[in-house]
Amino acid sequence: MISKMKYFIYTLLIMIVIQSCTFDDNTIEYQEQLVVFASINAGFPVFDTVFVSRTAEVNESVDAEELYIDDANVTLINMTDSSELHFYSVGNGRYYPVDLSMQNIDSVASYWLNYIISSGTTYRLVVSHDGDSVIAQTSVPEEIVISPIDMPDYECPDGSTESISTVDVNNLDNLTFEQMVLLYQDPIQYIESNNLNVDSLEFRIGDCYTKSFASLPLFAVDFNEDDYNTIQIISYALESDKVDLEPYEDINQNGTYDEGEDFSDRNRNGIRDSCYINLIYSDEKGLFDNDSLEYNRLSDIWKNPLKRGSVDGTWRGNSPYRNNPWLWNADRAPSPIMWLYFDYYGYYLMTYKSTSDSYFNYFRGDPVGQNIYLLPDSNFEGGLGVFYSSASSSFIVKIIHPNS
Repeated sequence: MISKMKYFIYTLLIMIVIQSCTFDDNTIEYQEQLVVFASINAGFPVFDTVFVSRTAEVNESVDAEELYIDDANVTLINMTDSSELHFYSVGNGRYYPVDLSMQNIDSVASYWLNYIISSGTTYRLVVSHDGDSVIAQTSVPEEIVISPIDMPDYECPDGSTESISTVDVNNLDNLTFEQMVLLYQDPIQYIESNNLNVDSLEFRIGDCYTKSFASLPLFAVDFNEDDYNTIQIISYALESDKVDLEPYEDINQNGTYDEGEDFSDRNRNGIRDSCYINLIYSDEKGLFDNDSLEYNRLSDIWKNPLKRGSVDGTWRGNSPYRNNPWLWNADRAPSPIMWLYFDYYGYYLMTYKSTSDSYFNYFRGDPVGQNIYLLPDSNFEGGLGVFYSSASSSFIVKIIHPNS
């Protein structure tokens, strides 16, 4: 009797749930919309291009290039003082505050370079095309504060312990915008001539250092995590394009390459010729030790296989390289910085960027774009895409070979 009563109750509940559900199977008619992507960064002029395109129907046969819009009106407005910055088409759906073909380029460039994005200020982006307009706003985050932090010793897989370095993460805090431009133009010259305090860190290979994403951090950075949803970390190798002859094993220890000595044949042509010498790389000879062979395998797993140049009759043919810069996201502090952040030896510009809520809301639903049926949360009224802002803090470190 009890079993029959339970069955009756379960059946009744299911019927109630079914009857209470309503299904909207109405077909939504497609409407073409503008798609806009744009970003601004506190303390700097607008450096990123604004990208404008249109949507396409699922069954529409069209190349991506045909969706680009090159005749839109694009304007950025400071909502505090109503000052405006106009953008000009540079082709392929991209817009920039300066057009190099303009006759009055000097005055326009001067205005653009003095239109500095301010923390705590709200900006509006208005894009118009063929009678349609889309509008989005972003409130620029306040300053992101980064600081060095002492971390406890790290226990390696074999039970031994290693200390984690503490580095100067504030060595660019006092630089003006003009000085930052000089740093970008010639980083080595600027760093050495201005005696910047830059810490050097050895990139070591082995189970404790390059085994996984949770290997020994080279250092760590603390930041005001409670103020933001998402932090971007950008590692940019400033000497990735440094060229010299392929490294070799100096068996004779005479400081010069002698016929018969092993060398790292990075473009696989059997000749010791030029290469990007700062790439952290090991070939089939493992840069002459087994640890390097293991590093090759692990880096392919965690970083994707090396990219190689197309054959063009020069040393660049089949030469390996990696993407630069790398972009990472962090949501908690302190953030450990391990081997995965670095692909080259030499100076690195490390940048921490706090992002606006519009960035967080856009990417949180489907951050890697695996669901083609899910539209991200756009902040554009009447359109798609995202307009977001950030505030950043940067510093310089140097990654060196253990034998340097």
